[in-house]
Amino acid sequence: MSTILTILLTAASLSQPPFEALPEATGSVNCPAPPRTISTVEGRIYECRPEEGTDPYHDVTPPDEKTHWLLPFGNANLPPNGTASYHAPTDWPFHAILSSGNPIAPELEYFYIFDRNGVVVDSNEPGAIGDRMMEVRISGVRMWPTANVYYRLPPAGKKPTSLTAVARIGQTGRYAFVVADGKLCPALDESYVSYWSGTEASPAATGTYINGHCDEAYRIQSSKDADDKRNPRFYTYPGFRAGGLALVWTFLRHDQPEQPLFSRTGECLALCGTL
Repeated sequence: MSTILTILLTAASLSQPPFEALPEATGSVNCPAPPRTISTVEGRIYECRPEEGTDPYHDVTPPDEKTHWLLPFGNANLPPNGTASYHAPTDWPFHAILSSGNPIAPELEYFYIFDRNGVVVDSNEPGAIGDRMMEVRISGVRMWPTANVYYRLPPAGKKPTSLTAVARIGQTGRYAFVVADGKLCPALDESYVSYWSGTEASPAATGTYINGHCDEAYRIQSSKDADDKRNPRFYTYPGFRAGGLALVWTFLRHDQPEQPLFSRTGECLALCGTL
């Protein structure tokens, strides 16, 4: 996005107070009264496009200074077809993660249980068992130089997924995860939720950028008490409450007491023996 377009979007959104929630879009044009570009109290910018019909609001927030861009160098394939190499963590600190609300498949939920080596030992995705969390490097440099991004990759001898290391980013909650400030977060490619560039999302090097706010992910208020084992302890990325992004997740570290993993409907999906 050009600097001029960024300034215009920001200026338009500041012409009125920021919104706690998106205004109701009704009437013949299916948008609120002008201006049709509004900002939220959490810092996102939305544009109302009446031609889109039942869901007129589009997130057009430009990437901020914490966004992690894929650098256009090398090739994510292994030699001899590319210059990628995979690097396993020496001690994977996370015991489990469960995520729900993948932007491109919001009805799906995935959980993965890890050992200390980052190997998946249990999952509701049977093909994932035996895979290991790895960091991808290209030409000796981390694919995402400003982020600790790990990918679930198959071991030697196991048929690999057809998805490239870049395409895995779009499968939120399945293949790629960000580690920051002791937290484990599903890697969120904002090109699947923001249309600031004016083009549809695509797992291509020119349009792939990771939300860089894993360290600021916050726990959603639950109706259960904090010490209740049935408290799902869901986290979410900051900024998306008004727009309704459904992505939530919970994670466990190996140095924490084991807790059951619950779906959004309250069903225990894993580690249920602790109930």
